[in-house]
Parts: sequence; C-alpha cells; structure tokens
Amino acid sequence: MTTLYREFALKSPAVWPLFVAFVKANAAALADRGECLRLIVTNDEKKRNALQNRHYWAGVIKPLSEQAWINGQQFAPDIWHEFMARKHGVWEDMTLPGGVIVVLRQSTTEMSVGEFSSYTTKVMADAATEYGVEFSL
Repeated sequence: MTTLYREFALKSPAVWPLFVAFVKANAAALADRGECLRLIVTNDEKKRNALQNRHYWAGVIKPLSEQAWINGQQFAPDIWHEFMARKHGVWEDMTLPGGVIVVLRQSTTEMSVGEFSSYTTKVMADAATEYGVEFSL
C-alpha cells in the first residue's frame, strides 16, 4: 500500500479544479477499499522572517561557498543557494493557459517559518555530510 499525500495552497481560484480533480480521483477508490481520504484545512503559516534569512545566507550559504570544493572548483553563494533550493526546496504544480501542468520550485522567500526552518536544516545536513562543511554556532 502506498501512502497518498498531496497539499494544495488555495491561493487563487485556478487551484480549485486541481483540488476537486484530486478528490474525485482518489476518494471513491479509497472508500471502495474501506479507507477514507482525510482532508485537513488550515491557514498558511507566516512567511519566513528576516532573522532566518540572515542566518541562512551568513551562517549556512556563506560557509558552504567558502569551504566546499567540487572537482577543484568553488561556487558563489547564489549558485549554492539555487543548487540547494532545487535539491531540498518545495515544489508546486502550476497550471498554464491551455491546461498544461508544470512543476516549479517555490521561491524560498515564499516559504513559511516552519518550511524555511526545515529547509535550512536539510541544507546544513547535506553541506556537512556531502561537502564536509563545518558550521559555527
């Protein structure tokens, strides 16, 4: 049995059809198996704050760019940020005109306090494990 998990941020009316389609596609099948589709409704957390952002850039990305070497090469902070954001960031579906759905990386500026905290922890663990980066407390 696979676990079914999907989040929808209902920020605009364009997301409603995706949400409704997901429920229609899964609720009946789960009910047939004696399971239910659990829906949790909540408001968004507050967006990440300035203190988190300063810590991320000065305390995480800067040491990563100064200490990590790959094939004899170092990379700028902006490159490490993009690399880590693609690797550990939040991905969202976007429906383009005509109905084509594409998956885009959410900007870290749009992350909630909790999402950004989790993201930063993943980046630090990856940097320490994969690239030997040491972070100062």
